[in-house]
Amino acid sequence: MDFIKRPALEIAGKRSFLLGVNYWSRAGGPRMWQRERFDADAVRAELEQMRRVGLNCCRSFAFLPSLMPEPGRVDDACAARMARFYELCGEVGVATIPTFLVGHMSGENYDFVGQNGRSPYTDGELRDWQDEIVRAVVGAAGGHDAVIAYLATNEMPLWGLPSTPEIIGPWAARLCTTLRDSGGAQPFGVGDGVMNLKGGQNGFDVETLRETVDFFGPHTYYADADVLRQAYNAEYCLRSLTYSGKPVIFEEFGGSSSQVSEQNRVLYYREVLAACLGSGACGALGWCFSDFDLEDEPPYNHHAFELGFGITRADGADKPVCGELSAFSQLLAQQIDFAALETPRARAAIVVPSYFNTTYPFSAEDRVRMRRVLLQSYALAASAGIETELVPESQPFDDYALLLCPSTQKLRSPTWRRLLEAAERGATVYWSYYGGDYNFHQGAWCHLLEELCGCRHELRYGLPDLPAEQLTVRGAGLYLSINTTYSNEFARAFLPVRALDATVLATDHLGHAALLRAERGRGQVLLSTFPFEHYLATQRGSEQSSVHGLYALLAERAGLEHPIGCDQPAVQRRLLRAGDHTLLSLFNHSWRPLAATVNAPAGEPIYGGGEPLRGAGPQQLAVEPKEWLLYRLA
Repeated sequence: MDFIKRPALEIAGKRSFLLGVNYWSRAGGPRMWQRERFDADAVRAELEQMRRVGLNCCRSFAFLPSLMPEPGRVDDACAARMARFYELCGEVGVATIPTFLVGHMSGENYDFVGQNGRSPYTDGELRDWQDEIVRAVVGAAGGHDAVIAYLATNEMPLWGLPSTPEIIGPWAARLCTTLRDSGGAQPFGVGDGVMNLKGGQNGFDVETLRETVDFFGPHTYYADADVLRQAYNAEYCLRSLTYSGKPVIFEEFGGSSSQVSEQNRVLYYREVLAACLGSGACGALGWCFSDFDLEDEPPYNHHAFELGFGITRADGADKPVCGELSAFSQLLAQQIDFAALETPRARAAIVVPSYFNTTYPFSAEDRVRMRRVLLQSYALAASAGIETELVPESQPFDDYALLLCPSTQKLRSPTWRRLLEAAERGATVYWSYYGGDYNFHQGAWCHLLEELCGCRHELRYGLPDLPAEQLTVRGAGLYLSINTTYSNEFARAFLPVRALDATVLATDHLGHAALLRAERGRGQVLLSTFPFEHYLATQRGSEQSSVHGLYALLAERAGLEHPIGCDQPAVQRRLLRAGDHTLLSLFNHSWRPLAATVNAPAGEPIYGGGEPLRGAGPQQLAVEPKEWLLYRLA
């Protein structure tokens, strides 16, 4: 297994994991920069509370109505209070990432005074006003070492509305140029939340913006009925950005006390922190520092749940999640030198169809379904111990031993050819058939089926071939059983084929070929004629599904079997390297206590309180729900 040191941001010149929160003062909220709301002593006390918890960073915001209360005029007194805040950050020892354009906050938009419906992306006067804000914030930051990066916006697509990459690219580049011309040399990000990870194209395109930005920062508040899809969502977001080559910081995540119990919030933060550390992210900023007692003012008077996202209460007391943050901070301070940390190089990639973000003429996509299928595939791969990235189909495939095309109907024509070429060079290509969301242009949009997969289809035009309601598949050591009834006939359909030069590895109970293997050059192509990921993605309970066995088989065929054995798919295993030490991470993503049989070298626990690993063959470990066990291996 190869390891790689992922790109990261720095604090005081050292690669650092940014452990922190998004910050508004407890009493001030978004209006904290107004004279009657800003209390320097209270702000200092809150920064000191962050330090006691173990945090080293906060994201701060220039609230648009406060900083520019009149058209084109920066409030100098407001900017001076921001400068005092940056000074306090330096005195206390909390780094900060200022955010320039905060026209969206917690469920409400706040236009420039005098904006009058004009676009902030294209209107010349509004762009000049934005430059003035950038100059004011950078001027307030001065030479403060506490300012370690800048963000252009807070979730700009929600305020500025969706646009196109051709418009957003130059708009973002101009803000970056203004930042640099104003003396801001720190890393620059956009702060949009990378919302294109949900599907569609809002203009904030990763492949376009990576020419301008220095890091990416996804935001996510995802919900799912399935335990493992929900659990792996954080990693899915992070690993969807690895290909960019930029540092990735989990810029926003969290949950309100009205949405999650205090103890379960602890477990959620634990899961996200483990995901960030293990997948190569360089930080995690929870939303947010404090609850607020501001129920009479917008946005809280109409979004009451937004009052309760804090890691601390409105009265200043720590919530239980602070204990989890403290424990993670101590782990980094005492056991793991993040500057030396290396994470596994992903040798597998899930190919993200360009149709997920691009709308082609006369092609309709259910992108909610597509995202859930991609996430389901990621969860299956992780459960099989496969280190996986998500890679747009436009990107090179050369670095991957396993290419996964889960429940995929459409790829661009050249991409099918590139998959064949990747197999011929030695890769294992896996494709599971998907007949389409609707009855419009149904069937696989692949013109190379025989050449790629070594079989000939026997489709009947316009008529879906329906699987059994309870599908069973046997062969190649597999026994797969799954309900197929939770979607329409075209989405459920399988691909009837006749093998040519492919070998049939598994069949359903009626003898239909279910899994075929075709040798291609130095590699191979495996075709599943049933969309197993789609079937799973329509239901809950995937942690106990037999489909995990399919991905274990793919790992074996691709030579990517994990060196650490584990018999529980819900327990993720991952190796890390920190200097001269190899670490083993075991995380139970289930909400059930599990007895996991692990085959690993001897090791001592450094986090989570697990019993030592004996290293003399299989060993059963009791793992509580959402428990994270971290070992230093001998």
